[in-house]
Amino acid sequence: MLSIRSDAEMAATLNCLLDPELRCLLTNRRDQLLEYDGYDLGELVHIIVVQAGDALREVEAEAGVPLATNLVTGARLGQEEFEPSFEYVERHGCWLEAVLILSDDGFGVVLLVPDRIDSDPALLALLRRYG
Repeated sequence: MLSIRSDAEMAATLNCLLDPELRCLLTNRRDQLLEYDGYDLGELVHIIVVQAGDALREVEAEAGVPLATNLVTGARLGQEEFEPSFEYVERHGCWLEAVLILSDDGFGVVLLVPDRIDSDPALLALLRRYG
C-alpha cells in the first residue's frame, strides 16, 4: 500500500511509478490540489494507493475510516440499508477511485484501487457496486 500524505511523498511516488495510468491519475489530482495555494498536500488529503495483497481491513486501518461501515447510520456492507460514505466512486481505466470527505474543512481520503484479480475481493465488491 502506498500512503501519500505530503507534497514530498507525492513527488517521491511519482518519481518511482511505472504504471502510466496511475501516474496520470495522481498527477491530475496533485495538479487540482495545487490550486489551493499555501497548503501542503497533507493538509488537504490523504491518498492511499492499494496494492496486491492489501486487505480491506488494512486499508481501513491506514485510512482511519471504516470504509465498509456508513459513518452516519452505522450500517455495514452486506446489510440491506447500507450506503457507503463515499462522495463518489469513479473508474479510470483499470483503477477505481473513491473519495471520502471527512471534515467540514474539506479534508478527505482518496482511495485508488486497481481493478484486478489480485486486489481484495471485498474492497473491489464495495467499489464496483457503488461506483
